[in-house]
Amino acid sequence: MSEATRTSVLPVRVEFGHCDPAGIVWYPNFYEWFDAASHRLAEQAGVGLHALRAQGFLGLPLMQTGSTYHRPTRFGDEVEVHSRVAGFERRSFRVEHRIVCGTELRVEGFEVRFLGQPHPDDPQRLRAADLPASFRAAFGFD
Repeated sequence: MSEATRTSVLPVRVEFGHCDPAGIVWYPNFYEWFDAASHRLAEQAGVGLHALRAQGFLGLPLMQTGSTYHRPTRFGDEVEVHSRVAGFERRSFRVEHRIVCGTELRVEGFEVRFLGQPHPDDPQRLRAADLPASFRAAFGFD
């Protein structure tokens, strides 16, 4: 699979409600966009929430997240969230995000996610599943 298979772009128009009183994006909104971009990426790879649930999985919960803010993003900006799967561990994978406005990098972020399944001892609990080869292959990894 090509690099394009593991890359997704989510366009976002920064609305007034995304911003603080100074007109700068309030930081939790970046995490909302990261989440939406990760789910779009999974959907495009054929392993979105509906496909995962049909296989008995519960979703792609977060284990860790973080970001670095390079330049302010403001009301009215048209930005793109460029997301890609950067790598896999046995039970987790890392998604990296870059928010750009034109050619200017505004924010870099990441998420570490896992493939959630019901815990065998208590279906009300969640546990991380080993990532199957087919899941890795969906993003172009062997």
